[in-house]
Amino acid sequence: MKLVYIASPLRGQHPSGKDYETNIRLAEEYCEKACSLGVLAFAPHLYFTQFYNDAIPEEREKGLEMGLAMLEKCEELWVMGNCISQGMRGEIARAKELGLPIYHVEAPHDIEYYPVSVDNNSLLGRHSCVTDSRGQDYTGKILVMNFDALKPEYRSRPYQLWLATGGFGCSPTARGRRVYATSLYDGEQCSFYRQDFAGILKGDVWEEVQRQYDFVIPVQEQADGCNMPQKGMEP
Repeated sequence: MKLVYIASPLRGQHPSGKDYETNIRLAEEYCEKACSLGVLAFAPHLYFTQFYNDAIPEEREKGLEMGLAMLEKCEELWVMGNCISQGMRGEIARAKELGLPIYHVEAPHDIEYYPVSVDNNSLLGRHSCVTDSRGQDYTGKILVMNFDALKPEYRSRPYQLWLATGGFGCSPTARGRRVYATSLYDGEQCSFYRQDFAGILKGDVWEEVQRQYDFVIPVQEQADGCNMPQKGMEP
């Protein structure tokens, strides 16, 4: 069972009162939802606050330290919601140092937004992409679609991989945001917005995924530029 680190706020404007209690209840909700999907969810503030008082600076620091140590044991970091606290920023930075997959769950009250694959292989994300590739031109590149742009039943690695064939959205500076792309898995041709993609897939990740699934578009055809789908035109 996959061990997942749940990052969510603990302290608010009133650390010892209403905000604190509300955030504890929210963390409980997030962990319960995550566990119902078949992962082992760990939220540090549900455990370490049992014996460390977050209102005491020395004990709070000890709890944060213990949380980061536990993060090293986890396989993924799930960042819950859009409110990123100071403690969460530290967890995100440490996860990046460790090379852990980081998933942003924008709507943590809705279980359909949770990054769980329909098979046993982890979902792709920014950690699967070339560094700073979101600032590059996407034309002719294999792109990673964000998991939350897919319906839950299609959330698996093969459905995340698309070959960009045209559209103004391929350029990071163009006004138009449409990207025309072909699914490497089943050959479907669609248009999406640039923000639907995490970036350009790393070569070693592509090699790994090819060993796991059968794709419609062979590697050689992509490399040579042969038999490429016709480039779409921006409407």
